[in-house]
Amino acid sequence: MADDLKSQALSSSQDFYALLSVPPSASENDIRRAWRKQALKYHPDKVGPNNTSALEKFHLLQIAQDVLCDPIVRELYDNARRAKEEKEARDAAYEGRRKAMKEDLERRESGALKRKREEMQAEEDFERELRRIAEDGKRRRKEREEQLRREAVEIEENESRQQRGEMVSDKEQITQNKTESNEVDRSITLRFKKEDSNSQLDKEQIVSLFERFGPIEEIVLREKKIKVKGEKHRQEYITAIIVYKSIVGAHAAISEISKRQKDDPETWSCFECVDWVGGKEPDCIPKTHQVQQTDTPVKSASRQKIFNNPTGSPITPQANGNGLRKVPSFASFKGTPTSNTKYSYTPTNDEIMMIRLRNAEKRRLEENIRKEEEEAISPTQSPELA
Repeated sequence: MADDLKSQALSSSQDFYALLSVPPSASENDIRRAWRKQALKYHPDKVGPNNTSALEKFHLLQIAQDVLCDPIVRELYDNARRAKEEKEARDAAYEGRRKAMKEDLERRESGALKRKREEMQAEEDFERELRRIAEDGKRRRKEREEQLRREAVEIEENESRQQRGEMVSDKEQITQNKTESNEVDRSITLRFKKEDSNSQLDKEQIVSLFERFGPIEEIVLREKKIKVKGEKHRQEYITAIIVYKSIVGAHAAISEISKRQKDDPETWSCFECVDWVGGKEPDCIPKTHQVQQTDTPVKSASRQKIFNNPTGSPITPQANGNGLRKVPSFASFKGTPTSNTKYSYTPTNDEIMMIRLRNAEKRRLEENIRKEEEEAISPTQSPELA
């Protein structure tokens, strides 16, 4: 019997105090009085033998009295009941934490989805702007090619008339119209990290820095996460496309950015990957390694003929080499291809001159630096040779 009571005390899910409507601190007499009061309601003689729920309740009341009236068994029951209540309290606390963690996770996931949508929208806007610039450049190239075709036809017609002895008046001479550079050839791209130290670099600040190389027509900014070599996570960068009004400004920015970063690293070192939008220097820009060739005997002879020509018109050798013929002075069309040549954009004479002057200045500075380094090295080597 005692073992059965202990088993009931340890494993029962019933709250015997609540069943008898007494507090946990009730005495044995209080418990017996409460049992007699409750037992009268559910006694089999009163409710009848067919009331199963009342009979079960009467049986539980009897067990509750037996457990709580035995001091040893009651102590076991109190310990088990206390442990159960503590466990329920812990479970309730854990449930609250789990709920808070779940809400926090859902909130962060929602924020991540929102940021992803914003990044995708920024990416689409950036790609759309690139396509617009490319399409505009394509349209300008077609217009320029058509213009060059018309000019080439006029040049051939004038040359044909000149070969037949027809003189072309100064008013009929063709002058090359100045055209704007293709947008792609006038555009550069760069990037810089999105950090607190660079938070002041907005569109106006970038324009203020880079317009010293030349007037800026347009600038486009976008944010993007880029995988940097050697870094575990993607870094947040701001990528910019700067469209200059002249190809001279774009060339100056590409050529001088390294010197600016060396002379003033605090202002310029944050800019990375400064390059042409097309990934390479436009073909129309004069190359720095090109040097003027020495005159050949034929050119020298031609120059002498030009100086001796009383009309002042330039003359070129005939194809068969048997003589010289006069042609119109189409200085503005120097290097213009004939009608059967594939045309490409050619910068204006002023733009070419500015680019060549910058290249010459760059070569001069490099030569001075090289000479200074050689002079600095030579005194240190002299004592060793001695």
